[in-house]
Amino acid sequence: MAKFKKIANIALIILAYGYLGYKIATYDNYPGLLAQFQAAGVWQWLCLAGCFLLFPVNRLCEAWKWQYLVRDIEPMNIWEAQRQVYYGTLAGFVTPYKLGEYPGRALLFRNTQQHWLTATCLGMIGGYAMTTVIIVFGLPAVVFWLAPDSSLLWSIALALVGAVAAVIALPALMRRLQGRSWKSEQSRLLVDNMAQLTISDVCILLIMSLLRYAVFIVQLQLTLLFCSVKLDALSTIITLPLYYLLITVTPNVPAAELAVRGAWAAVIFERFGSDITAAAVIASILLWSINTIFPLLAGSAMRRLH
Repeated sequence: MAKFKKIANIALIILAYGYLGYKIATYDNYPGLLAQFQAAGVWQWLCLAGCFLLFPVNRLCEAWKWQYLVRDIEPMNIWEAQRQVYYGTLAGFVTPYKLGEYPGRALLFRNTQQHWLTATCLGMIGGYAMTTVIIVFGLPAVVFWLAPDSSLLWSIALALVGAVAAVIALPALMRRLQGRSWKSEQSRLLVDNMAQLTISDVCILLIMSLLRYAVFIVQLQLTLLFCSVKLDALSTIITLPLYYLLITVTPNVPAAELAVRGAWAAVIFERFGSDITAAAVIASILLWSINTIFPLLAGSAMRRLH
């Protein structure tokens, strides 16, 4: 299995960078694209500044959720939660599939040795809540992207209600699984922690995740506007959630993340023309830089302060 994962990771890196490189190499209007950026007006620069100013808001939403998740084992103020979230970003970036993110946060606990495994499980629960929000908004986008038929609205609505209901019912299911033998301590702790969640807890986590998702969407829209990508309202509603769904379900290998984001941007925006596709790829790379490089710098600073 480990060998298969390694091969899959290498294949993903080659595929992502290969496709992105192909799209960049075959684009033939770089002079026009450069002229477009050189002619960027005040409004476009304000959009870029707005995207940059939202990255700490993005992390603040995650810190708020982290503070809520670990409140029983490590009570902290929002500043401490932010320090741990930024430091976790640094730990996640240097580990496969970002596996080090939640343990990295726990390294700043007052009692790391006692609580790091529980904290990791709680962080995974928060991650599941975020993934649920992305899927709930992304699946209708997939349907409309493949078959834009208004007759599907009711089936989509029912599917979304079912997805949310399933998440809310998850703690009850976990309570049924408690007491069974598990091969790993982490699996047992994950089930135990999920079983302790109430419906109120699940709803709060979903709302917190929804707020962060909204920030992601606004950031992406602002970078697209900076790159002069202007779509009609329906296309925007479909393409942005679809983009986040696709990069979420793609295996998260740090070495391929930048290329994966650029490649999916090329795939999704290709139907709007080559100029918009090239600009959208640049926007995706720009957004990745803002939401990754600056948190990494902040995480490094947090490490020195600890």
